[in-house]
Amino acid sequence: MTTPTRARAALAAVAVAALVALSLTPALAEDATPVVDVGHVDLLAPVVVDGALDIRYKDGNTSPATVLDPERVVTHVKPQSRIQVPDLPEYAFLGPVGSDLWLIPEVQDPDVVWAGWNTEALTSDQVDPESLRWSLDAVGGDVPGSAAPGQLTVFATGPVGEPLPRVFDTAQPLPQRQQLAFGTHAHANWTFSAEGVYRLTFTVEATTPDGAQLRDTTTYAIAVGAVDPTTVRPGSGAEPTTTTTTTTTTTTTTSATTTTTGTTTTTTTTAPPETCVVLDNGHVDLIAPHLLDGALRTRVKDGTAGPDKAVWRDPADVVLHLVPAARNTVPADPAYSFLGTPGSPVWLIPQTQIPGIVWAGWNTESLSPDEVAGDVALRFTAADGPGRFGVFLTGLAPTVLVDSGDGLPDTIAVPLGTHAHANWAFGGEGTYRIGIEATATLTDGRTTTDSDVFTIAVGDLDPTAGGACAPPTTTTAPSGTPTTSPITTGPVTTTSPAASAPKPRGLASTGVGGVGTAVLLAVLLTVAGGAALVLTRRRRTHRP
Repeated sequence: MTTPTRARAALAAVAVAALVALSLTPALAEDATPVVDVGHVDLLAPVVVDGALDIRYKDGNTSPATVLDPERVVTHVKPQSRIQVPDLPEYAFLGPVGSDLWLIPEVQDPDVVWAGWNTEALTSDQVDPESLRWSLDAVGGDVPGSAAPGQLTVFATGPVGEPLPRVFDTAQPLPQRQQLAFGTHAHANWTFSAEGVYRLTFTVEATTPDGAQLRDTTTYAIAVGAVDPTTVRPGSGAEPTTTTTTTTTTTTTTSATTTTTGTTTTTTTTAPPETCVVLDNGHVDLIAPHLLDGALRTRVKDGTAGPDKAVWRDPADVVLHLVPAARNTVPADPAYSFLGTPGSPVWLIPQTQIPGIVWAGWNTESLSPDEVAGDVALRFTAADGPGRFGVFLTGLAPTVLVDSGDGLPDTIAVPLGTHAHANWAFGGEGTYRIGIEATATLTDGRTTTDSDVFTIAVGDLDPTAGGACAPPTTTTAPSGTPTTSPITTGPVTTTSPAASAPKPRGLASTGVGGVGTAVLLAVLLTVAGGAALVLTRRRRTHRP
């Protein structure tokens, strides 16, 4: 995919991505209207209960997450979310250049609410996956029956910053109806063109496997900008009524452990196969650590068959195949020079899901703060393959998390409860073996590390050829490959506090280069990933 140079420098995206557990634990007083103005929110999280479809609001700011009735909560897009429309023709649909927008970003900003949608609580025995739809039916203002204060636009961005087709745009007639992906957890950019109260009415529809029609409609109150959210009535703006939240838990069984999670779905996974599995499409948590007998173990969470059919696999039993359709072109923008020479090919696992291409991320949701203290360090120790390897976030200037071109190791510090996606870039066709160490500090002070090699077959080739299914115990990078250590695998290690390695340091801001501060949209999005991802580079530090 070739995109215009300037379109690459506008908005960021991290789709991300997937919370299987849907907790219904009350966390707020029933006589108060909850206001959510920061942190991770699944604004729209449908479930099927007793054969009926029900749209719910999942607030991830508590542990476990709090599930609310959307018509009993107010979401506040705070004043500091204000940005300006960039001077880029690709984003003219947002309004005049330089005009104000209030943004719920696609890439998490720790200071503002991060809202997405989640269909992972639905299972294929409840709904036909192809039948799932959602529609934006109406957008009103604070007073019931009044007009919205401005325009709403919902859209995602591609791997190098190009805007993808809009999900919703109230500049066009309503209702607007879209396919809603089954088994997904996604985020996008939500832009509001004026301050005030917006009331968004959404409908979710589906068909059961036996043909019955399911439907639910609900209204969200969104307070934007310098509005006191405590004065805003939730839902349609009618008088609030008492709400009751129910607690439901079930047991999720995996091949390694049994855990209790707040969800209405029971998921049983199977043991890893004896022969390697090739994953070339769909959602995969490539790095998904958990604790087993007090030691960290990294597994691949294979969700390609759907969230209700997830399989936990050993990294040695998995080959990711990045198919030929994943081939892109290195942009001419110097900010992307870490990918290679402008115009040369580069194969990308995208941070925003693209049908037909594997969508790989990482997931620390199986780890509990009762067991683990602080972040999990993902240390990329080596990259053995035919080309340069990198991991980056898309923004005004891309945020580089891992780059074999300037030497490894590189470390990403991932908070607990994170499920994230980024762009994974490969500079040539062939088989890559990526060495990754996951390290956590337990609450008793011990440090535990698991080392694995992940195999990724890139381009037009047989992903099982050349021993791809049996990574060697020790592999050194080929001559000329910029890496600092060989790929090694070994047993899980756990050490006492005295033997623990220092944790990754925090990151210094790198600014926005020569673009300046006029395009505040890009400034916000460039720094937005800091709460979820922290990178410590071997020779320099950055903040996403």
